[in-house]
Amino acid sequence: MPVCDRGTSQPLATLGLTLRAALATALLCATLVASAQGPTLAARMQGPFRFVSAVDVALALGAPLVSGPQGLTLRAPNGVLTVFAGAPDAVWQARGAREPTEVAALSPPLREGDDWFLPEDLLDVLGVRVLADAAQLPDGSLRGLSFPPPVAVGTSPTAELLELAPAVPALRMYAASPAGAHAVSLLAVDLAMLALAFPEQQAALDAHLRDLVGVKALFLAVTSLGPSAWDPAIYARQDGREVLLREPLDLQVLEGDPAAVAPGAPVAAVAFLPNDFDLRRPITLRWAGASGTLTLRRRARRPLRGVRCRNSAPWPSYHGSASCNGSGG
Repeated sequence: MPVCDRGTSQPLATLGLTLRAALATALLCATLVASAQGPTLAARMQGPFRFVSAVDVALALGAPLVSGPQGLTLRAPNGVLTVFAGAPDAVWQARGAREPTEVAALSPPLREGDDWFLPEDLLDVLGVRVLADAAQLPDGSLRGLSFPPPVAVGTSPTAELLELAPAVPALRMYAASPAGAHAVSLLAVDLAMLALAFPEQQAALDAHLRDLVGVKALFLAVTSLGPSAWDPAIYARQDGREVLLREPLDLQVLEGDPAAVAPGAPVAAVAFLPNDFDLRRPITLRWAGASGTLTLRRRARRPLRGVRCRNSAPWPSYHGSASCNGSGG
């Protein structure tokens, strides 16, 4: 019997191997920190943007760094980057180039005392790519990102809110196992928002998520620091109503073996939320004694008067942006 969401006759199995391959990228990113090598890089979160310590980046690249109150200059192996206080624009001169060019980031750099933090999109020119909560250096090696201790959410100190990408919130909960007190983690994110977090898979995700129009689902990634097992189930609560999402009717494992979660052997799953849950209002998730609350999508803003909406797609926006008819939640 095919596994279907309650209230729809569309079986998840019809999404096919392409969606599984796309979700495998997300699952891989969820395990990056466990495979990171070398010292972590200090990082900060401000609104939807992530910033990485300029000093730590320079040390990781073996690059000289000169900084002061007005900005900094980092001489990386592939070029020279100059960043200015309060400005999203920077100057970049690639190695071998005759003239420098201007590059624009989404946010100005952060400054805390004498320490500078560079916006994640500006690191691209240095060959450094930020993935989930790790950074990939030009040589392919990974460094974990070290954020300040998270503020506990919901009712449990073993949960934290993350931003996988701007406007893509996620909830990570921790549980005990023989490997340690917080050795097992479960990451939950809106399935329909994965394309924003992993743009290289956007075409595949968009093509196949059209088969799930109207379905509200969570992508779950379970990882562990040691041999462990996961009971494929999670509780979801909204407005005083709590439901158990359990395999096989409300949850399906896509990759991995829940009975053998281990380093390098994570599990990916999809959990179907009830159709009457509002994704633009807080939802509390509970698992293994941990709980946390998150809002999966932002409130849609009404179009300005006299401005014609350009979103003419016949399906709700999967990327959390406002649609003309106010759908998507």
